[in-house]
Amino acid sequence: AGAATIARISTRMKNPAEPFRFSLPDLDGKTVSSTDERFKNKVVLVTTTGSWCPNCHDEAPFLNELYERYHAAGLEIVSLGFEYTGDAKRDVPQLKIFAKRHNTQYPILYAGSTDDAERVLAQLENFGAYPTTIFIGRDGLVKKIHAGFEGPATGERFTKGKAELEEAVKELLKNAE
Repeated sequence: AGAATIARISTRMKNPAEPFRFSLPDLDGKTVSSTDERFKNKVVLVTTTGSWCPNCHDEAPFLNELYERYHAAGLEIVSLGFEYTGDAKRDVPQLKIFAKRHNTQYPILYAGSTDDAERVLAQLENFGAYPTTIFIGRDGLVKKIHAGFEGPATGERFTKGKAELEEAVKELLKNAE
């Protein structure tokens, strides 16, 4: 019941009328912000991740599939990497290994330690699961937040969960807003 309980945490925006914002360094130290041109009028998935998180390792190949399938239609993906130490000299190489292992096609931003999550994700209420995926519409507003990711070991739930997340992406891409 433990994992199922985590997935049911109701993470939400404190103020649904404001755009979700981020501005953090990528793994090469270049700042990537929600206001960058590349995200303008795009559907954006922002996910929380960590090299220490087994479910994040399960989610990364799926996010790559979504990115490859829907990027040309207007999908962008950004991963906010939270590590344990908060020491960039240790954490960034861990995230680089994660990115290389999964051949991530989208940017992973260094968000600091898991202790920094509350500050970095100050717009969210009840954040507590890795990964948590935030679905942002073309208007910059959060349309859906999904906590957790059920990996291949969950069988039917994995297949069903991926289909539901992909359907949410397709729905947002359809809406020209």
